Amino acid sequence: MDDRKKATAAEVDIKKVFGRSADQLILNVVKESCQDAFNLPSFTETLQTIKTHFYDRNYDAVFQNPAHLPVYSARYAPSRALCYYHLFLEHPVLMKTLEGGPSTILCIGSGAGSELVGIAAAMVHANPVPKTKKKKASADKPKKDAKGSDVILTGVEEQDSISVKGGDPSLERATDEAGTLGMENLNLSLTTTDTTLNTADASSASSPIATTTTTTTTKAKKARINRHQVTIVMQDYVDWSPILGPMETVVRARMQLGPERLRCETEIGNVLDLSEGLLQRIQKADLITFMFVLNELFQDKKRTMLLVAKIVAAMPAGAHMLVVDSAGSFSNLKVGERTYMVYMLLDHLKDLEIVYQDDATWYRCPPSVTYPLKLENMRHFVRIYRKL
Repeated sequence: MDDRKKATAAEVDIKKVFGRSADQLILNVVKESCQDAFNLPSFTETLQTIKTHFYDRNYDAVFQNPAHLPVYSARYAPSRALCYYHLFLEHPVLMKTLEGGPSTILCIGSGAGSELVGIAAAMVHANPVPKTKKKKASADKPKKDAKGSDVILTGVEEQDSISVKGGDPSLERATDEAGTLGMENLNLSLTTTDTTLNTADASSASSPIATTTTTTTTKAKKARINRHQVTIVMQDYVDWSPILGPMETVVRARMQLGPERLRCETEIGNVLDLSEGLLQRIQKADLITFMFVLNELFQDKKRTMLLVAKIVAAMPAGAHMLVVDSAGSFSNLKVGERTYMVYMLLDHLKDLEIVYQDDATWYRCPPSVTYPLKLENMRHFVRIYRKL
């Protein structure tokens, strides 16, 4: 089949899934998943309570009440799912994660389901990976280890700042002050010795991740797993399974994504604690996302600065990080006497290369779509980083 016929066939498949409007299908998926929430007599009252807590930046009050979760998802998941869907389509580096063979996307703070719906919709556009014949390895050339560098985290007393690049004096002062937020006892070193890698492999194989649950109800046999498979790990600090379970079911049915294409897993726990299980996830992830969650984490500056440094150190070389958050004052971070946007500190971490940046952009919901609640446009910043 020539390229033109392949493109036509792919276009037909996409239309078969989405119908006339991909945006409307995405909203329909969220609506169907959250129908029980819409039927609650207390829906409007609960939503107003959630908005009040957000205004006060009392995030624990929002998310630690199980009654709030389905209402929150019904209200905030649709617009963000649309935004994330278009974000992936606009950036080839993100789409490559969905096309380049088996890959893992770790989504921090993604319990409400926006990432699941948005990324799954983008997967419908992903080009299949062509089958290639395996080449026999020559006797005198051993196979190259495909795994990334292992990470060793050790504490030292003499380090008192985050390593930054660019020589910006104000940012260097800011990161020096960030040392008082918990960075002074952190030394991050990367090693690539075969011995370390083999030890890490043996350890991860023998120690299961206690906080991990799999939401996929059907497991495909290894022989049937497509090289195109994507694993989405949805991490959050409360249990969103009553929302994510039904949402995954609807996503699979409406977007025609079986377990051979999409694998869904959850990781429950406070990301600031950075459990051993989550650290292993980070070391294996091809893409890590922080979508409208980093500002919430920075309510605890000391622990979040420490978390960011550990995550960057643990990421394998070549992996990407996607950060999306409010472009307004909610992203302000005060360090000492100065105020910075959150992304300014990330931009100056020496182990991250900026692949794409936009300090302020709008996602505007199309006026032609319908949803039970008013959809809000979002002004946000975008950063895509690559681990060096």
